[in-house]
Amino acid sequence: MPIEVHAAESTELFTGPPDEPLQIVRVFHQGGTAPAAVRVEGPGLQTVGEFTAHPDGAPVEVAVRVTDPVVGARRSARAVADGSALEFDFVVAEPGWTTYMVSHFHYDPVWWNTQAAYTSVWTEEPPGQCRQTNGFELVSAHLEMARRETEYKFVLAEVDYLKPFWDTHPEDRDDLRRLIAEGRVEIMGGTYNEPNTNLTSPETAIRNFVHGIGFQRDVLGADPATAWQLDVFGHDPQFPGMAADAGLTSSSWARGPHHQWGPMADDGDPERMQFASEFEWMAPSGRGLLTHYMPAHYAAGWWMDSSASLAEAEAATYDLFTKMKKVALTRNVLLPVGTDYTPPNKWVTDIHRDWNARYTWPRFVCALPSEFFAAVRAEGRMRPSPQTRDMNPIYTGKDVSYIDTKQANRAAEDAVLGGERFAVFASLLSGARYPEAALAKAWVQLAYGAHHDAITGSESDQVYLDLLTGWRDAWELGSAARRTALAVLS
Repeated sequence: MPIEVHAAESTELFTGPPDEPLQIVRVFHQGGTAPAAVRVEGPGLQTVGEFTAHPDGAPVEVAVRVTDPVVGARRSARAVADGSALEFDFVVAEPGWTTYMVSHFHYDPVWWNTQAAYTSVWTEEPPGQCRQTNGFELVSAHLEMARRETEYKFVLAEVDYLKPFWDTHPEDRDDLRRLIAEGRVEIMGGTYNEPNTNLTSPETAIRNFVHGIGFQRDVLGADPATAWQLDVFGHDPQFPGMAADAGLTSSSWARGPHHQWGPMADDGDPERMQFASEFEWMAPSGRGLLTHYMPAHYAAGWWMDSSASLAEAEAATYDLFTKMKKVALTRNVLLPVGTDYTPPNKWVTDIHRDWNARYTWPRFVCALPSEFFAAVRAEGRMRPSPQTRDMNPIYTGKDVSYIDTKQANRAAEDAVLGGERFAVFASLLSGARYPEAALAKAWVQLAYGAHHDAITGSESDQVYLDLLTGWRDAWELGSAARRTALAVLS
């Protein structure tokens, strides 16, 4: 019984030399009692090498040289095996693509539990596919993965877990600094946390940058360049200008402008977006950032962690690539591999090694956002479009939920700003001691409360009570500084 070809499809895959790549055609077959040679033929198509179909029915990947390729053009082709032939449309693909697999985890210290609980021992994992654990164990797990596997790279971001980890794990400081210097860990954010700056004063946003960059650069010794604002429920129009003024050069986030879960939610088409996933996000000031919007959200690449095999994980990653490339500005795709409170993905380094050993393009590499943005800038075949509007997704109720916390935050902001102003004059005119420590603590409380799960009102009741203490503390510190300074000046 001869082998019979029953399907054939061209792919986005290439083998061979990078400058003369061969496009892969997958040939599906059935039947047969003996192996049979397989080839693909058609106008301007030449099979390069020998390929064999076996009776086990495994698809055959046939390497094809394409003469005078025009990306997207269709050509009539035939897949032939053992005398059986099948006509199919061959679509010319584009080589040169790279998927940057960025390992990360997102951390909310004020969502369904308090910061203290998020850094304590968890007695059991929450249900689902996430393999979640507490903040300290997460940093340790990613560090251990980097020590063990040289291909592994990962991102650390929010100061609200980084500083407590740094304070309580001095034994890991040298390794963390070494990995930063080697380009295997990137400290992201440039802010204290992921603040919802459309619900706070501009000065609170500025202090978020001051405290974030101050710790990341001056304590950790890192050089943060990207505002890594994955989960924020909206961005005020001035944010990219403030970030640029703070020394950042890029940003990346997942919510908005299309939808709070992105255009690919519920198997949606990413081309529903109105512009490419990379664009110049410009503030009214004229300053801006090269920005990547995550069309499949910040958890996009995590879910292949639950794959039963490497082949299944690779297939899931390739499927994401074929969808996300539709809206990429250049031949570079950023694939975030992680989600809330997640340890290293168990397949990501295996994919890096196995995939690139078999295919020339697209490449799947463990990478950092700085490498992705550098590649986008270097390719430069299309200029990022300027986008000047705010990037608020539709998040019903976030501006009015727990309205008392918005009022508490604004009262504290006013008190602290007033305390600063009057304390300066009191110090200059009368020699009174400037209350530096008290005001610094107050601004940290305000930066902490600006988190997108705090000021928005999406937190649990327990967290709500915890947050009120912080805003009260900031208000009392600011009020005391203002009251003391006014007494001196009066």
